[in-house]
Amino acid sequence: MVFAMTAPLCAQIMMIVIMLTQRQWLYAVMIVPGVFATLATLLASLPSLIQRTHSTPDTPAVPGTGHAANVQQSAAHHLMRQDAQLFAAIDATELEDLLRFDRMPWRDVVRHWLAPAQWDAPIGMCSEGTYAINMRRQGPHALVAGTTGSGKSVLLQSWCLALAARNGPDRLNFVFLDFKGGSAFRDLEQLPHCVGSVCDLDLGHAARALRALESELTRRERLTAQHRTANSDDLPDPPARLFVVIDEFHALKDQLPDYINRLVRIASLGRSLGMHLIVCTQNPMGQVSADMKANMALNICLRVRDELQSSELLGDGRAARISPAMPGAAFCNDSEQVTAIRCANVVSISNVCRNIGLAARFMGLAPAEQLFSSPLPAAVRYRPSTPTHDEGVWFGISDDGIRLSDATVSLRQGNVGIIGGHGRGKSTVLEVIYEQMHHIGGYMTRISRSVHGIWRTQTVHQRPLVPIDTSSTPRPPQLVWLVDDADELFDPFRVDEQASQFKQALADPGTTVIFTASSLRHIRIPDHCLTRIVFPSGEKTNDMMAGIPSTLLAQMNHADYETAGRAVLITGAQTRLVQCAS
Repeated sequence: MVFAMTAPLCAQIMMIVIMLTQRQWLYAVMIVPGVFATLATLLASLPSLIQRTHSTPDTPAVPGTGHAANVQQSAAHHLMRQDAQLFAAIDATELEDLLRFDRMPWRDVVRHWLAPAQWDAPIGMCSEGTYAINMRRQGPHALVAGTTGSGKSVLLQSWCLALAARNGPDRLNFVFLDFKGGSAFRDLEQLPHCVGSVCDLDLGHAARALRALESELTRRERLTAQHRTANSDDLPDPPARLFVVIDEFHALKDQLPDYINRLVRIASLGRSLGMHLIVCTQNPMGQVSADMKANMALNICLRVRDELQSSELLGDGRAARISPAMPGAAFCNDSEQVTAIRCANVVSISNVCRNIGLAARFMGLAPAEQLFSSPLPAAVRYRPSTPTHDEGVWFGISDDGIRLSDATVSLRQGNVGIIGGHGRGKSTVLEVIYEQMHHIGGYMTRISRSVHGIWRTQTVHQRPLVPIDTSSTPRPPQLVWLVDDADELFDPFRVDEQASQFKQALADPGTTVIFTASSLRHIRIPDHCLTRIVFPSGEKTNDMMAGIPSTLLAQMNHADYETAGRAVLITGAQTRLVQCAS
């Protein structure tokens, strides 16, 4: 340091000497004031240099600038000791017994469920005793941060079980989104409160969950608007409070970035609609948007690696000083104060879930209805059905992007076209519809096929419809004509008897024609068929011309094009993905 301060003075003196030897008097005079200024600075700093020279030689070096760095390090050590004392003051025996639900029989769970709703969920211990979180009062949403091994998943499990043990599935529901393989919430899926659980191993299923959450938010908005209330709790039959628990939020954001806005809507509107978010991530910096953080009043920070991450949630870096040997140690910031807590650990999750399930069966509470279903299966087996004459004919399973339902085609809303390439399953769908027609009264079925260029037509089923009112006259059966490989019959230059009868039947409102074709080349929509079952080809332009919207094509993946029997049902302006039976 002495060298660093005297080096400028020596350099200026050398410059004066060189200029004097070269007789450059004016330049030498200009440098003299700088020499005096440097000398004065050196003399003013001399006392502090002497003091540092005589200081204790074994004082460790601290990065920074002298005394300020020493003060900063001393304060940091003091805070570390203070935090360690706070965690040590928590009674370890009480912590072990706090969430020992395996000692709680199902009768105690029933007693809690019969009492008014209890939203104070004990999750751990603090220096003053049991520490409980009330999301209705302290939330409505929470952000949990912590590095790997800090105890995030254990905290989420304990939190959810504490809520489920105090509130029945008629008052509380869970949706679990686990983006680290599904291990965190696998045991909690047994709870009767669970209305959906997904992981990152099936992104299509996860996308369904996020669409279902947005649909549920819209449904609750409509309910409150219809009853002119500002809060869902004021409804005559309020829906159960829905807790959406997300583990590893940063992975969800990276893999499904287009769906994050749905969670932002829940964060903005969920308070009055009874929907809560518990978002868990390793690094809160840059992962959670400002719009979401603005509605997350509850922050829980376990051990993190960087003081900046701790400051993001707590306002200071104390969570970065938590010892790695103390998993479950955390600080909770509820916007009023920061509290040091030790999170409790449930010893036997499966036993807790068993007791909660016994309580639900004792009270006659059915498991909560699932908010969304699994994606379409790869194959659907044929099953006979017995529809009436006014219902549609079943041919597979339909998917609206959230739930699965029966796929049917109506026989009284015009013709039906089954469009697709060779080998996609058009004839199979026609066979399934033909088999279903045996169970329907009031129709006459005719089937036509081309065998080696020769069309063969046969009336295979005729069954009169018995009227409900026996005094009325039965109406004549309506003709349903099934035509396989009808491409050549649509040829405008073909004028033979078979083609003429086919074209007349297409225009006859008293006849329903269900045909298969490989292309839409000569088919006029909606004149020839308003309802269509289209097998996508993979060519976006051709599929859109067939009536498949671009939004649905964007949701389809490679497996949808490769799966036999995977098609799109188009009924007027409504489109749905279907899996046809075989």
